[in-house]
Amino acid sequence: MKRFRAAVLGLGLIGPQHIDALLRVPEAALVAVCDQDGATLNAQAERLGIRAVRRWQDVVADPEIDVIHNCLPPALHDEVNRAALLAGKHIYCEKPFSTTAEGARRIAALAHEKGLAIGVNHQYRLNAAVQEMRARVQSGDLGKILAVTGCYLQESASRPDDWSRRMENTGEARTVSDIGIHWADTASCVLGQPITEVLADMHIHYPVRTDAAGQAHPITTEDTAFILTRFADGTPGQVMVSKAANGHKNDLQVTVWGEKYSLTWRQEEPDRLIQGEKGMNGARTLYMNAACCRDGARPFVTLPMGHVMGWADALKNAVQAFYASLSDGSWRGATVYAGLDEGIRHAAFVDACVLSSRERRWTEVAP
Repeated sequence: MKRFRAAVLGLGLIGPQHIDALLRVPEAALVAVCDQDGATLNAQAERLGIRAVRRWQDVVADPEIDVIHNCLPPALHDEVNRAALLAGKHIYCEKPFSTTAEGARRIAALAHEKGLAIGVNHQYRLNAAVQEMRARVQSGDLGKILAVTGCYLQESASRPDDWSRRMENTGEARTVSDIGIHWADTASCVLGQPITEVLADMHIHYPVRTDAAGQAHPITTEDTAFILTRFADGTPGQVMVSKAANGHKNDLQVTVWGEKYSLTWRQEEPDRLIQGEKGMNGARTLYMNAACCRDGARPFVTLPMGHVMGWADALKNAVQAFYASLSDGSWRGATVYAGLDEGIRHAAFVDACVLSSRERRWTEVAP
């Protein structure tokens, strides 16, 4: 079995999670890490017994590296991805793939030209319960799909002195680009249908925020958004995304309302689905169990029932699916993980939400 030599760029919030996932994937060999913070970089490299590199340009230029994990800030994604493709590297990129749909299309065109794979990290779709929901929807078990609703709520920016550098250089949107696209990807994956239109209402709660030293920072991107959606088959949807929702830590929810029954998945209780039926006394909890899950979900049930498969397991599933597709060449076709098409669609979704909110109208999500 070939092992693809990988490097992780960026050791902030998400980079170490990619490292842990890579260590669980047999087709991957982590050989280098990169970060501007020398202390963080050296500590990780020493712990893992691998190379520490300060400049991402040096990692991209290294002929011994096959795959780049781009965990750098979103404003750098286009530049780094372009350089990596020109250097002949496959890429596994953190979302958002690009801060604009046009940027995503340019990178996708270059990837096609160079014959290289790109995966985009929307790991929630690789949770076993999400795949179970998808399998039931796709098989017609729920009957006619009436609507899809949900939310993605966090509390990290609920007060005027909640400020971090992650609020800078995010493009024209922040909350929709950071967490809204996760809901869009999860819902689209379950339905097997992309979002084609949106009606968005985006709000900045504090036009000026202060940091720990009392310095003021103007805010030009949204804290909360309310979005009506239409999917390609006409199914209506609705989602609220917010970073100012006190009491919610990382609360992604998707509910599919079918004529026969509904299914709800909550990221904070990731190993189960909640089934609701007309006339049912209460709701039924469906725990993930390889013995009774549908075929599409079974490969992602990695622990016995009752042993919670959570956020890190879904990320490992996504990374493993990407490397498996490199091994067998299946990345050239449809993949279970999010790829170039999804990266473009989600960037276009963000662009459409910004335009819709600004012009107060339904807006097409450009294909």
